[in-house]
Amino acid sequence: MTSRLSRRVALRTIATGIGAGVAVPLAAADHATHEHATAEAGIQGSAAASTTRDFFSAHQFATLQVLAGLIVPGAQASGTPEFLDKWLAVEPVDARRQFISALGAFDGAAMRAHGRAFKDLAPADQMAILTEASTTAPGTTVASWRTGDPIGAPQPPPEPINLRDYFDLIKGLVAEVHFSSEAGLRELGSTGTLVFPSFPACEIPT
Repeated sequence: MTSRLSRRVALRTIATGIGAGVAVPLAAADHATHEHATAEAGIQGSAAASTTRDFFSAHQFATLQVLAGLIVPGAQASGTPEFLDKWLAVEPVDARRQFISALGAFDGAAMRAHGRAFKDLAPADQMAILTEASTTAPGTTVASWRTGDPIGAPQPPPEPINLRDYFDLIKGLVAEVHFSSEAGLRELGSTGTLVFPSFPACEIPT
């Protein structure tokens, strides 16, 4: 997904149209698991749901709502699907195409297994497909820089080619948006005044 950080100003404007419960995503948050606790009821109620879609069709948006809620419980209440709808409306064509393809991949898997769209499956069948998607080996390898490697021109991310790749794409964006929201930050322990002295997971070993 390209040009995410360069769109900070546009995303701040978008966020104000969704509600104070959604903040601008500034960095990827790869903390999404099926076990994340849902946000407190009071926090969940603070996210305003948009009734007008800017990008997704009704079917695509409903599919995203189901996937977001299963991948990161609380993502629906934090307004994550609504944010992604407005975010992708201003993203490049390639980014839009990849995300729509990801939603379609889950519909394809559901149709092959059960003859119905993903959003229409029983919760147990939806979770079974998600479990398969999250445990299958990725079809693509994302290059990562290590200390001592020569620095060259940044390479575009590889095209998703299997269900795991599409799962990772959706999971990454859902987690990024949700855990940048007020509800998501509180799940991570933020009180609004908490300051972390360091971020060990982000430190580069010397």
